[in-house]
Amino acid sequence: MRSTFSGLNMAMLGMNASQKALDVTGQNLTNINTSGYTRQRLDLTSISPTGAEFFNTRYNVKVGQGVLMTGVSQIRDPFLDIQFRNQLSKVGSVDSKNQVLTNIGNIFDNVDVTTVQNALDDVVKQLQTLSTKVGQDGNDNLVRSSFEVLLSYIHQNATDLEDVRTDLESKMEKTVIPDINKILNSIQQLNESIKSSQVLGSPALELKDKRNQLIDDLSTYLPIDVVYGEEMIGGGFKVETMSIKLKDGFGTPSEDAYLIQDNKAGSLNYSIDPLTGKSKIDLEYLDSTGNVKNDTNAADKFTEGILKGNLDMLNKEGKFDGTDVKGIGYYQKMYDSFVKTLADKMNEMNTFLDSGNNVLYGGGPLFEAEGGGDITAANIKISDDWMNGTIRLVPSETDDPESTANDNILRMKNLLSTDTIEFMGTDSGGNPIQVFKGTMPGAYANIQTEQGIEKKSTESILDNRVTVLANSADARDSVTGVNLDEEVMNLMRYQQSYNAAARLMTTMDEALDKLINNTGVVGR
Repeated sequence: MRSTFSGLNMAMLGMNASQKALDVTGQNLTNINTSGYTRQRLDLTSISPTGAEFFNTRYNVKVGQGVLMTGVSQIRDPFLDIQFRNQLSKVGSVDSKNQVLTNIGNIFDNVDVTTVQNALDDVVKQLQTLSTKVGQDGNDNLVRSSFEVLLSYIHQNATDLEDVRTDLESKMEKTVIPDINKILNSIQQLNESIKSSQVLGSPALELKDKRNQLIDDLSTYLPIDVVYGEEMIGGGFKVETMSIKLKDGFGTPSEDAYLIQDNKAGSLNYSIDPLTGKSKIDLEYLDSTGNVKNDTNAADKFTEGILKGNLDMLNKEGKFDGTDVKGIGYYQKMYDSFVKTLADKMNEMNTFLDSGNNVLYGGGPLFEAEGGGDITAANIKISDDWMNGTIRLVPSETDDPESTANDNILRMKNLLSTDTIEFMGTDSGGNPIQVFKGTMPGAYANIQTEQGIEKKSTESILDNRVTVLANSADARDSVTGVNLDEEVMNLMRYQQSYNAAARLMTTMDEALDKLINNTGVVGR
């Protein structure tokens, strides 16, 4: 025979479980608008019948002893978390690239009338005028003035391009890397707090919500895997452990590289290689046993995330270094090729030598590099000799200084307008490569076109990835988020179960009253 008060105890357990379930539902409802909150549930299990009865029978008629509350847990799907964070990394890399391309596009935008293209057209007009008035110094000065205007726009674009680079380098040094390190330290501190709370008997669900938000933030910067485990702390009691490891190419083949190893955290450091000018990432990570290790060449190993996008735009140069990413350096070198070709061709066309290798008729280089060396968009200038009048535009190759021939001026005009030219650059090994073949205006327009195509392609990829991310977020929210209709239904369900358990207690009480007060009275 079961215990006399077993039914009352069963009813009491049911009332307590229903009341606690109402509390959990209330917690969900009050946090329906809390960012990062994960829906909670009360974990219940049936209490099995235990022990032997005095009146054992051959029939299995034992009944359980009620319901047991085993804890309060979060409703999360690890697969959806992984999927969502993978998409965050993919969006982060493309979005950071798109931002840099937007800044580059603003430099080469041809909507504004004061552009390199317009200034180049004006030089061609001045050369055309000079070709009809050979020998008049004033028109030579007008051509030089037009070139000065052109160079001012060239310098401005070169400066703006370099500003895009320096701004991104500053962002990496002062914002991106410090943010990553701050997130890692915060996660490491939360790991310690969560373990301490669990030792004291608290599930620390709100702390886990904060940690999950930080993990989401971290996944926008770099690709990560989250690894959960358990640690025995004595007496058969376990607490949760959590580690974060980097994906793809880090560590050794026999071990993983961890940014978080339970209560230890790694870090990243940003610098610029003084020899190559490339951006570097020095990574301090943890192996599987928690030992600290270093990777001083981590910049090229990130496969997705904001770090990947920024480093690609800083370090990669497309055809100039054999990569498939047209970073800032690619546009700088394409621009330098355009400017250097213009200067070299003009210098060549203005320099004629006699049989003694002497320059004829005040000719010579019209352009030179500030401080010497190769001419680039940043250092090109009108040569000092042209500025002080020592040399001038040579109208013709003829030996007669009194000649009015203008064939060389016309060749210069054609050079800057209609001639097909090979624009050259050098690859990472110092070998010459052709970067464009076409007219001088076409070379500049080609830079604009390539940037526009790259921007359009990047925007298209970004839109697709944002759509996939939104779908992943919706799928995850459908599991982890609080659904108002569902929680209201739970309120009604738990209220009814509470009433039913209270009714069970009343019924048991009436049965006991009958047993105690109305039995054993025969013959009294």
